[in-house]
Amino acid sequence: MKRFLPVLSIILFVVVAFPSFGQVEQDTLQEKKLYKIVKQNGMEYVGEILSDDGREVLIVTDDLGKVYIPKADIKSMHLLEEELIISGNFREVGPFVTRYYFTNNALPITKKEHYAMIHLYGPEVHFAFTDNFSFGVMSTWIASPMGIAMKYSMKTGNKKVHLSVGSIMLSSGYLYQAKGWGGLHWGSVTYGKPGKNITFSGGYGYIDLGFNLQHENEKGWKRMKHGPVVSIAGLTPVGKKGSFIFDSMIALTEHRNYFEYNALDVNGNEVTNILKNSGTKLSVLMMPGMRFQNTDTRAFQIALAGVFEYSTNGFDYADGSQKLRTIPVPMMSWFFKF
Repeated sequence: MKRFLPVLSIILFVVVAFPSFGQVEQDTLQEKKLYKIVKQNGMEYVGEILSDDGREVLIVTDDLGKVYIPKADIKSMHLLEEELIISGNFREVGPFVTRYYFTNNALPITKKEHYAMIHLYGPEVHFAFTDNFSFGVMSTWIASPMGIAMKYSMKTGNKKVHLSVGSIMLSSGYLYQAKGWGGLHWGSVTYGKPGKNITFSGGYGYIDLGFNLQHENEKGWKRMKHGPVVSIAGLTPVGKKGSFIFDSMIALTEHRNYFEYNALDVNGNEVTNILKNSGTKLSVLMMPGMRFQNTDTRAFQIALAGVFEYSTNGFDYADGSQKLRTIPVPMMSWFFKF
């Protein structure tokens, strides 16, 4: 358990720290109101309006300071919604704010705000058919294995609380003749708003690797994994364009292994031996990272992720003992809205 203390400390920090940011933000919002002005030539200004005499508007921005804009040059001017103001600064929003690094939150994707996500290991693309339902496809660069993902979001009486249910169905594709399959089904509750929120998720996952080794005396080797999966994830702004992301997945899975092979007994007769093994594994995937978004159509993120595994399954380790192992998994990905 001592080796898991750093993991538990990080999770505790996220649970305690993220909600505490909200009070600071509310104090900032009470101090000033931000407007977005779009000129006829397409230029945009975001800031606090100091004066409006009917002929021109005086706005103060963080980048340019005070700017006078003639009313004839203004195409649109409106007060920004509270949901778009994070720690006193205007933040571009879009479909990216519904994702952490790997998991998603319960916030809905606006209809037709489709997006693609390019990982080091492969691409994925998601389509928003309505304001609360999205459908996605994900794969690797060799087009196998692959999966489909669906999410349905629901509003509540509290505008800061959202609920969702989701599902991912996996197939090994042309690998192992499509015999491998799996799934993950979950529900999520998100507290916060776009660009600043925390999410708790829970569900159930299962996977059958589907491979069948064929050697001289082997008939088969099948492995089945299944069990509950939970997640704690959050997003909070850092500076004007950056955001700190914390993502995690914690799975407690039971492993069922089946291995059948032929051998000769002491009399030289062929016999079939069957080995069955079952054990429990605790897997923790930690994904702290940063996201940088300059516009509502592009973003880049990086995570220094790692996997912690504690297993009681003797089939996984040669000496059959209980062991803890860690695996670093650096990650990078790019978002594209279309």
